[in-house]
Amino acid sequence: MTDVFAPERQALSALADAARAQLLALREGTPDTFEAAAAQTLDAVADLDRRRADRERRVAAPDAPPVGPEARAALHASAQEARLACDELELALHHAAALGRDLIGAWQQATAPAAALVYTARGAVGASGSAGRIHQTG
Repeated sequence: MTDVFAPERQALSALADAARAQLLALREGTPDTFEAAAAQTLDAVADLDRRRADRERRVAAPDAPPVGPEARAALHASAQEARLACDELELALHHAAALGRDLIGAWQQATAPAAALVYTARGAVGASGSAGRIHQTG
């Protein structure tokens, strides 16, 4: 009995490694390394898809050998490992995106001109003049 899942397990392992490398690059804040790791992750996903399609064709063949439960269990374990690595990366990416939005919002508020208000002697508050002139009230 041959292990028809071996190439797929290798692809899942490569995907998990690529996701971990991408997460590490994100944590270290190295854009070039992150970009390279993201490309590796995409390549690993494409390779996994190709190997899965190949396996499905081989298993569907009339002369295909039976697949043992141990091989299926090993594939399932590899898939779980890859899923955990990808889930951790997804969480970190969502957090990084939210942090980026918050930083952009804070920066926009910090660079916005401050609203100028005029306080009168009677305690009334009003907007400053259009030309920023100082005028005496009450």
